[in-house]
Amino acid sequence: MENQTNRPSNYQSGKYWQERMDMLYYQYLDYIVRTVASSAESMIDVGSGNCPYLEWFDWIPERYSVDIRVPYNSPAVKGMKGDIHSMDFKRKFDVCTCFQVLEHVPDAGKFAQRLLELSDLTVVSVPFKWPEGRTKGHVHDPVDCPKLTSWFGRRANYQIVVSEPFRKVKSDRLIAIYHRDPSVEFSNAAVEGRIRREDGMRPSLRR
Repeated sequence: MENQTNRPSNYQSGKYWQERMDMLYYQYLDYIVRTVASSAESMIDVGSGNCPYLEWFDWIPERYSVDIRVPYNSPAVKGMKGDIHSMDFKRKFDVCTCFQVLEHVPDAGKFAQRLLELSDLTVVSVPFKWPEGRTKGHVHDPVDCPKLTSWFGRRANYQIVVSEPFRKVKSDRLIAIYHRDPSVEFSNAAVEGRIRREDGMRPSLRR
């Protein structure tokens, strides 16, 4: 995650989530998952850091949170502590998500390839062009599209950069979607078939 020097305290306490839960990039991620994974029946999130956003995706009956220190766990989400390189899930999941993690992993390419093994549909986010050395725990800054492509071995099926408003310090994030078929394009049909919020609002995940 974005600052591992405070782990696990900020993650166990929920402080990490409380400081970020209303950011725009989470709203984009919510919309994207509701759109590209509307028919999913299983989901795995890698590097959850005790963040409860998996609760948003309540149409997916099987949801798993995996983290090397503090997985998220609830009656609806199964938390699993461990390293994805040594864990044998004995299956593929309908969708795999991994948000703000790759920039912390020394061998990001190996990690990215493991994410692709877990599902035929993978959604990731990374800091976009953050200055080198600014954020403790980031070992790959600045991350850009070519670097992400080198980790995954190909270009994303879709990608978008999200900017947070009113920030004097650069805080853009790159969101990318990888489908097992590199030729797949996400079109208006996917948007029309998205899971819709009945009241137009995300569920509250305050603690």
